[in-house]
Amino acid sequence: MQLENKCLVPADRDTTWELVMDIPRVAACIPGVNDVTPVGDDKFNAVMQVRIGPMRLSFSGTILIVDQDKQKGEARFRVEAADRRLGGSFRADMTLRLNPLSETQTELSIESDVAFMGKLGELGQPLIRRKAGNTLEDFARNLSQQVNSPPS
Repeated sequence: MQLENKCLVPADRDTTWELVMDIPRVAACIPGVNDVTPVGDDKFNAVMQVRIGPMRLSFSGTILIVDQDKQKGEARFRVEAADRRLGGSFRADMTLRLNPLSETQTELSIESDVAFMGKLGELGQPLIRRKAGNTLEDFARNLSQQVNSPPS
């Protein structure tokens, strides 16, 4: 499934880049994500709790920074996770791009190619698309708040 999302970040491009490349900090902006721990230079383990329709899922997986180019304001990630209880999993190849709009605003564009396997794939794309859209709206709101907060 192809997903394309955009949001505005109330910060310049360099500040936005530093934030989105700080994986534990930016992951905290995604509803349900917790326990993000580094396991290498560009690899992190993470847990995400999410409710999709009537099901509550707990995904355990990895976030890998595949490639990053600060000059272009572009990075590629691979996220893989599974819910053992349900027997479903997903893999997402994501491309993140930053487009500076002004000294105080940057457009964040995220293109994702997501594959759902097992029981998760049976939920239906409209339900999953709606959940992804709601999650991105929450992420954008949380990211806007995080950009004005010092790193912890």
